[in-house]
Amino acid sequence: MTLAKPEAVRASVEKAVAAGIPVVTINAGGEHSGAAGALSHIGQEESVAGEAVGEELNERGRKKALCVIHEQGNVSLEARCAGVKKTFRGTVENLNVEGTNMPASTSSIEAKLQTGRDIDTVVTLGAPFAAATVKAKAGAGSEAEVNTFDLNAEVVEQLKAKEIGFAVDQQPYLQGYLAVDGLWLHRTNGNVLGGGKPVLTGPALVTDKDVPALEKYTARGTR
Repeated sequence: MTLAKPEAVRASVEKAVAAGIPVVTINAGGEHSGAAGALSHIGQEESVAGEAVGEELNERGRKKALCVIHEQGNVSLEARCAGVKKTFRGTVENLNVEGTNMPASTSSIEAKLQTGRDIDTVVTLGAPFAAATVKAKAGAGSEAEVNTFDLNAEVVEQLKAKEIGFAVDQQPYLQGYLAVDGLWLHRTNGNVLGGGKPVLTGPALVTDKDVPALEKYTARGTR
């Protein structure tokens, strides 16, 4: 179970635990998992991932970043941008877009890049928004580098074409696999992954240099 919005799912976890059903949470919200009674949590610590992005932007000599939040109020997305801001030596500006409306999101990003000519990098928080930003960048005539959280086949192709600088891979396939494996091991052998503490599957930063090793996996949907 994902804890991207812990207040919305904690009651469900507690109800399952009270009924004697073992629970492993995945993806986001690891800091709330234990309090909800879950055996363990498998995922990426979002603020730590954001900090890794900020450090990479420093290495790339960037000065001003636009962090695109595609779901306003989502604590996990906000933590990503906050992490970037914590370690990035330049300035970070957040932009909230309507994530359920991709044309509107693209237009919002394009308008921001048109008026913010000093923006030299855009950080998107989901793979589909990287493609939207590449399109918005072209429309705005911007030179900003596009970077993104999350990985899919399209992002790998964009890395290969150097349309994207780097991507943050939190390995969601691994999260699901380990969660099921962890539940099975708990049932059959009494094991608890990580001793009840979060087991991290990211962040891992991938660039065009990683494309040859990733293409076949993203093509089949496991990376």
